Amino acid sequence: MFSDGLKTAFSIILPPLILGFFGRIDIGVNISLGVILTHICDIPGIMKDRRNFMILSIICTFIISFATKTLSDITWLIFGILPIITFSMSMLTVYGQRATNLGMSVMLCYVMSLSNSTAGGNFSPIENSLMILAGGLWYLFISLSISQFRPYKMAQQALADCMNHVAEYNRIKGKYYETTLDFEKTTQELLEEQILINEKQDLVRELVYNNKKLVKDTTVIGRSLVFTFSDLNDIFESFNATHFEYEKMHEKFGQDEVYRQINRICNKTSLELKSIAFHINTSRIPKSKFDFEKELFKLKEQIDLYDDEDKIVLNNVYLNLKHIVQKIGFIHRFFHEKNVKEIKKNPYEHLEHFTSPKEYTLKKLRDHLNFKSSIFRHALRLSIVMIIGFLTTFLVSNSEHSYWILLTILVIMKPGFSVTKKRNYQRLLGTIFGGLIGIFVVYFITNLQIKFVIMLILMIFAYTYLRHIYVIGTLFLTAYILISFSFLTEYNTFDIIGERLMDTLIGGSLAFVSSYLIFPSWESKNIHQTFQKALISNYEFLFRIFSYVIRRDMNMTDYKLARKNVYVNMANVTSIFQRVISEPKKSNINAKELNRFTIFNHSFVSYTLGLLELMQRKKNLHVKTEHIDLMIKILNDLLAVIVIFGEHKTSYHPNDLLNDFQMPILYHEIEGREPDLIMEILELIEEIVFDLRKVSQKMNW
Repeated sequence: MFSDGLKTAFSIILPPLILGFFGRIDIGVNISLGVILTHICDIPGIMKDRRNFMILSIICTFIISFATKTLSDITWLIFGILPIITFSMSMLTVYGQRATNLGMSVMLCYVMSLSNSTAGGNFSPIENSLMILAGGLWYLFISLSISQFRPYKMAQQALADCMNHVAEYNRIKGKYYETTLDFEKTTQELLEEQILINEKQDLVRELVYNNKKLVKDTTVIGRSLVFTFSDLNDIFESFNATHFEYEKMHEKFGQDEVYRQINRICNKTSLELKSIAFHINTSRIPKSKFDFEKELFKLKEQIDLYDDEDKIVLNNVYLNLKHIVQKIGFIHRFFHEKNVKEIKKNPYEHLEHFTSPKEYTLKKLRDHLNFKSSIFRHALRLSIVMIIGFLTTFLVSNSEHSYWILLTILVIMKPGFSVTKKRNYQRLLGTIFGGLIGIFVVYFITNLQIKFVIMLILMIFAYTYLRHIYVIGTLFLTAYILISFSFLTEYNTFDIIGERLMDTLIGGSLAFVSSYLIFPSWESKNIHQTFQKALISNYEFLFRIFSYVIRRDMNMTDYKLARKNVYVNMANVTSIFQRVISEPKKSNINAKELNRFTIFNHSFVSYTLGLLELMQRKKNLHVKTEHIDLMIKILNDLLAVIVIFGEHKTSYHPNDLLNDFQMPILYHEIEGREPDLIMEILELIEEIVFDLRKVSQKMNW
């Protein structure tokens, strides 16, 4: 994040800084505007996509800037073009985030070109457009040069960021083994972290799997990135495979030393992953911080003090932690040993299953040109509100920067009500506190050099956080804009912050109210589709696990693809739950039941992964006919839950488990006195499916 902020701030500040020495800071500011507009399209991804969309942005903003400045005196024409630009650019959202950012770049260019005071100076339309073009080309050169100079850096940063979130996930999971347990709070924190992990995994997957040069690379860096990401996914799976009845376990072991030792190992594995992430991000060779063999030995000694029944439960935790430690060890070995080999399928062999080509077709756009599409409704809503905002600018007296109203509407309004509501609050908060910081610097720091350095630092932090933590980014952005005005104009800073705050309130109010009144998109109307998709992915994943349990054979590509779908849909369930509960209380959906569904869904995936891990760890376990009968029953019960949300045909029928399979030997009991571990987990899965069915029936659809 910081390197991106530094790169952007450097690209923005250098033109006005250099041209300021020649008395033409106005030209430098216009060039900087071109930098800002092009930067919007420079989001993490493979080089080809970044380059193409930045070039598109440069071309489009040049044309829009020239046309808008040329027609600026014809108010009725500018008024008529505004909704056309807004609607068409908003519809680009159907093509994904990169196209969405291109649309935002064009809309911001149009709005900022309406103002004559953005950059100062009296320039002709072609001069103004050429300066914006120069700024775009300047940023394109800087961005691509850095990427060529450090070809792996973006992938390293994304992988390190993903690893940090996986480490945080494990730290939160370690809270289950603290002496005091808040089960619901800890589970909610886990689910929220899982949303972030899913986003980070998607980005790393794009940067790694779409980069054939990196996958085929035989250098230490390229090779380690590919296999480290693969191992990181396995570690995350192992974290999810340890879902127990924590409340019951806490009652039994919560005050024992064994629990504290488990918690210590969880925290240390989290710190170890964060240490590796730091070293990956800084292109260094990571070194192990902890002696995990010693820690695991201590844990094993404590577990051996318990009787056989308790020992089995604690041993499952021990073996899972041991597996995680082994995977961390493999990551270290990739960096330290040239010829290390792990029994793992090369990710490049199933590349095409995890990456899908992006479709930029007219058909995809036409499919969304109806009121069923939330994107279409948002595009119409935004166009209408922008018209209202444009008319409002004529009613605001004594405002030189009333285009801020339109800017506020553009950056706040999102397709979903909850996101618009959140953005509104964050922008208002950032504007107020950023304004206070800006006023303090302008009025209490008189040394121009110190003031300039502070502005530069605020700028770096603004572009570091704006995409990731919007409220903090807005705070720094507001502060640095106010300070920059003190250098560029004679305006009173109090007047400027007053204008910015007023325009933010007006634009934010228009955006917020319109989300209620103009073609509103309520997440609660579509939540059943998200829940059904999650249940379907759970069913297909569970079928593969059951098939492996019976046959002891699995296609790893199909398994990993199914696992990815489960994680994506699990994150979607949590995400939509958070958005629904922030909507007005118009729907009859019970928030408590939604929360329970989210938790049960998470538990279901964990128990399923736990069954797979058990069968991989204990090769001598035998499948009995009663196991298969229960598996078929569980699958049928899960199908019944899916149907609650609407009719759907799955890829596999429960009875397909028996296809081309000879019935195993009937074991009436497992050898020795060891309990039936398979049956125990199957019964837990059955119980969770029952809970999912119960909570699904209680919700009003």
